[in-house]
Amino acid sequence: MIASPDRIHVLVAVFKAIQSVLGYSAKRPSSVVALWRTSPMPNLHSFPTTRFIRWFVKDNQSMDRNIRLKLLEGPFTSRAALVVAGMNTLLICSVAVILHPTPFFISWLATDVVIWITRWFVLQRFIAGGKSRPRYATDLSLLLGLVWAAEIGIGTAECIISQDPVLQVLACTSTVSMNGAIAMRNQGIPRYAFTQILLTDIPMKLATLFQPEPMLRVLILQAPMYLTGLWVLLNNLNENLTKAYISEAQSTHSATHDKLTGVLNRLGILNRITAICDSKANGNSDVCVLCLDLDGFKKINDANGHATGDSVLVSFSEMVTRVVRKGDAVARIGGDEFVVVMPDTDKISASLIAERIIKSLEDYTSKDAKYQGLGVSIGITATYTSELGCVEQILSKADVAMYSAKSAGKNCFRFG
Repeated sequence: MIASPDRIHVLVAVFKAIQSVLGYSAKRPSSVVALWRTSPMPNLHSFPTTRFIRWFVKDNQSMDRNIRLKLLEGPFTSRAALVVAGMNTLLICSVAVILHPTPFFISWLATDVVIWITRWFVLQRFIAGGKSRPRYATDLSLLLGLVWAAEIGIGTAECIISQDPVLQVLACTSTVSMNGAIAMRNQGIPRYAFTQILLTDIPMKLATLFQPEPMLRVLILQAPMYLTGLWVLLNNLNENLTKAYISEAQSTHSATHDKLTGVLNRLGILNRITAICDSKANGNSDVCVLCLDLDGFKKINDANGHATGDSVLVSFSEMVTRVVRKGDAVARIGGDEFVVVMPDTDKISASLIAERIIKSLEDYTSKDAKYQGLGVSIGITATYTSELGCVEQILSKADVAMYSAKSAGKNCFRFG
């Protein structure tokens, strides 16, 4: 069937509407390139909150929370992928309307446009972050992905039933290629990806039962092999991706944590301070930085050996970690010197924490005579998140305050 000029005009109008929705026009083709080159979307997604959607992302439940969150980021990674997929499906829907302007195909095109506009605005809310992001944004985004897959499956089925060979070839090849893209993009959540594939593939294959060409029903015989192959591929991809994320996490942990004590090192505490600043970007709150130095440690280390010294450092780091709050950061920045960063903490609260650390160390040293003379001098600097950009200056002030504590007789704290 040859498309008439009127139908070609309809197709042109459809693509102009798509350009308008996505925010660029034919007069500015470079914006398409700019959109393609945009960096991946910030990691702003969270775990689904509704039971129905949670079922689809229950893979890798035994993994660390941060790794599972990274595995979930596939559907939220890039605007470019969303644009390309949307243009592809809108093209197929538009061709179907041009060749067969039936109520079904017109409804299919309209539904596809609505779904993609909605997905686009949800993605924009993710990028914007903050209060503008809906509470159920993750659930809504994943649900729209399933609805889109079902819509494509039903539309492709109707293309097969139409008995138009051009439409059959275009729709089927498009659907099969999209299944490959789904497997790659959502490999971190194979259950969700495979559900999308089923929603696109099963209607297409069942539709062969409602058209006269018997050889097309070979697709039904091929389905078990095709779907099994994709399921195996998805799980292999997921396994490789999980291993990569675990290796990355281990490498990052080694680079940012002290090997002896397990607390943060200098790089780790600097990263933590940066994270605190980012989380408080829209406000200004109190932050206290504590610089701790063990008094008498060198004498104990020299007298009893490095094994004893290491044991003291490990025990002290564990002690400090127990005393401070869960959201505080503890770091060993060298030798017997430690740093604690406490967000949302005023001077009074910091003083109480310092007193508890000193008391805990006194209880520890009283258990063994070889720890006699061991104490801790603590310097405290109270500042604001807006001033944490000068990290070295803040640490230097806390260090000066710590030496003031040593000058005051050791085993005490001072503000700087």
